[in-house]
Amino acid sequence: MTAELITNATNNVTGIYTMFQYVQEASGDIFFPLVLFGLFIIIFVTFRASSNSNSQPFAGASFFTMVFGILFRVLGFIENKWMYLLITIVAISLVWLHLDNSQS
Repeated sequence: MTAELITNATNNVTGIYTMFQYVQEASGDIFFPLVLFGLFIIIFVTFRASSNSNSQPFAGASFFTMVFGILFRVLGFIENKWMYLLITIVAISLVWLHLDNSQS
């Protein structure tokens, strides 16, 4: 089974914004959620290098990923469900961070 790139883009690709719209459309609306996932992993590993627990790096990575997710939503690159998922992950990380700090 071979996948063909779409050649009839909904907009003419005239700049970086329309190119990203085309890439998102060609990937089946999954490109920028995967970019956010990769960004989360990179930030988590970076924060994990300087922390002894997992709750602080997880909270920091989820917060920064949520900020980028909101930016991508404002630009129209991701759907609402991905932004809501990121907000939910931040809420879970804050609860985990609170529980981890209350035990110490």
